[in-house]
Amino acid sequence: MADASPLSPPMKRGQAQEVAQVKRVKHTALNNIVKAPTTVGKVFVFGTGDTGQLGLGDVFLERKKPMPLKALDDEDIVDVVCGGMHSIALTKEGKLWSWGCNDQRALGRSGDEYVPGKVENMDDVKVVKVACCDSVTMALSDEGKLYCWGTYRCAEGPLGFSRDKAVQDVPALFEPFAKKVIVDIAAGTDHCLALTKDGRVFVWGNGQQFQLGRRIMERHLINGLRPETLNLKNIKLIGTGSYHSLAVNADDSVLVWGLNNYQQCGLADENNEPAPHAITKPTVIKSLQGKGAIKSVVAGEHHTIVLMENGTLYTFGRADSNQLGLPTELVKQLETREENGEASSFKTCVGIPTLVPNLTDVTEIATGTNHVIATTASGKAYTWGFGECYALGNGSGNDEATPTELTGQKLEGHKVIRVSAGAQHSMILATL
Repeated sequence: MADASPLSPPMKRGQAQEVAQVKRVKHTALNNIVKAPTTVGKVFVFGTGDTGQLGLGDVFLERKKPMPLKALDDEDIVDVVCGGMHSIALTKEGKLWSWGCNDQRALGRSGDEYVPGKVENMDDVKVVKVACCDSVTMALSDEGKLYCWGTYRCAEGPLGFSRDKAVQDVPALFEPFAKKVIVDIAAGTDHCLALTKDGRVFVWGNGQQFQLGRRIMERHLINGLRPETLNLKNIKLIGTGSYHSLAVNADDSVLVWGLNNYQQCGLADENNEPAPHAITKPTVIKSLQGKGAIKSVVAGEHHTIVLMENGTLYTFGRADSNQLGLPTELVKQLETREENGEASSFKTCVGIPTLVPNLTDVTEIATGTNHVIATTASGKAYTWGFGECYALGNGSGNDEATPTELTGQKLEGHKVIRVSAGAQHSMILATL
């Protein structure tokens, strides 16, 4: 309905109400608060746990194959989340358990770091999602309120939690969002993203690699701890790598910004010419346009993975530890080369989003620093990438070039329903 012009006759009351209703429809929220998983499962851990991130006590500091975390057997666990060197489990009631490195208070509690303990100060909060930086943990409530604890770091050392607080010891309502409703969250190594109902993206933390999508002067790095919105609209999904960030808008265009030293932003052109090593503002990944609907975007230190709604994966970025899950022959065909002056430098990376062959029906994807875990609709899990820390669960410590099914005596007969990956360890949730 067109708005009335100065020459139009006055609208009747019913007409005015109709116009108002149309305007309200135009401003309908794009996003809803994410829902917590509902299926209860058993927690399995594997990898290296020298800071307690396996939760198996201070005797068992590594596990080469999936090992049940019996300390949580009496809890109804519905999700597991890895930080760099700490771990979080979410119960069906919305409560949190944590274990692992607590040097910067990322556990949100005191007590033994090598076994699971209940996160403090959250008794009246029902959590639906958790996201972990290396030394910061975020928890989103069912009411869209954000709780945070820990501290951020930069290349020079500790950066702080906020302008007036070095470390947040226990979970607390994140003051900048006290009057806002947040629907989703994502965490990199030392930066965070938050998504609102109307599709806006807030970014804060360390911005030395342009992962905040704005320039932060070196002498004023602490200014990055204040959340600010990006000039983006209609965003429905967010994701992070260690030092880069991603957002997906309503038409399934993927935008990326931040560090691109291994072409992890996927912006190489059709001739495989590399993009700059720093993407200073959100930029559309043109080669992903038209590929179909996108379910999630995740990333590691220098690589990125896009999960499509049809269960297939596109990967790009660093490949020297098989992070992309692509056959070696295919990587050699797609390698992105760079020229620096007169000398030629070469990094094993793929700058064009590439379909991972022979892997379908993927329902969830998680990536650690340099390794990846995926689970499929049939309840099978697959791992690939860097294997030296045993985080692939393959028992050997060797890299896996392509997706390899995760097996183990303790896991036999189970179906994997949730996956998560850290720097040196992994967690899965499985049901019988």
